[in-house]
Amino acid sequence: MTEKELLTKLKEFQGIKPNSDWANWLLSNILSQKKEQVLIKPRITLASFSFIRHYQKALIPSVLILILASTFVFAQNTLPGNPLYAIKTTTQNIKIALAPQSSKPVVRMQIAKERLEDISKVTDQAQAIALMSQNIKNDLKNIPQELKTIPKKQVALKASQQVQEKTQELSNMVNQTNLDTKDKEELAQTVQETQNQVLALILETTEKINQCPSYLQTNLNNLQKYFTDNINLIATWPTDDITKIKVFIADISNDMKAGNCLEAMEKMESINQILQIHSLDIKVETLTPTP
Repeated sequence: MTEKELLTKLKEFQGIKPNSDWANWLLSNILSQKKEQVLIKPRITLASFSFIRHYQKALIPSVLILILASTFVFAQNTLPGNPLYAIKTTTQNIKIALAPQSSKPVVRMQIAKERLEDISKVTDQAQAIALMSQNIKNDLKNIPQELKTIPKKQVALKASQQVQEKTQELSNMVNQTNLDTKDKEELAQTVQETQNQVLALILETTEKINQCPSYLQTNLNNLQKYFTDNINLIATWPTDDITKIKVFIADISNDMKAGNCLEAMEKMESINQILQIHSLDIKVETLTPTP
């Protein structure tokens, strides 16, 4: 069939129309399909939390840490008698333990002041504030000895002066507490004793600083005499100790020329310590005269 003939046939098909039976069948078929297509309303479904079970091993420690951190922060504002106050005192003790040697007495005094302030705010916890009063007394008794262990005289003097200022504040605060008469008197006495000991250390250290030049000159003279009188003994010492003494003497000379008397005094005390170790049978006291 040619293309022309095909087109002619197609035109003939355009004139063909469906009868009424076929049209009714088609319409009923379409309507039945529409009834079957029921619209499905969207449902609101809750998000799955299965990921919580998956990550619970990581979440639980994090939640615990958050709870502990919140408890720690809240405890810092508590007062004696509160169950969480033990956390606060433990934190303060850790702060004292971690403080450098040169500042430990000042930190301990500051903590004692904070604890005394807490006591003054409590009115109905007699047993708790009595216990805190004892802790404060223990802190105050440790301070003078800690000041003595500071090696540098100038640093020790500065720390002693700072502690002295705070003990004066503590004296005024003790009377504002609600401690019973006996505990209040004992605490006031401990504050006074600490203040007296610290003041004595200040005077002693100040005197050493003022007499530093004469102290050094006296020790150098005694050191020269010691080496002359004990040359055979010194020959048996370890080479390292002899070298240390020579280095210290050279440093002392340089410090004195530079006007750094306190630094020179500390080096002289280091020499005396070496001599005391190796001279148990010799009266080394002559090497460390009281300034």
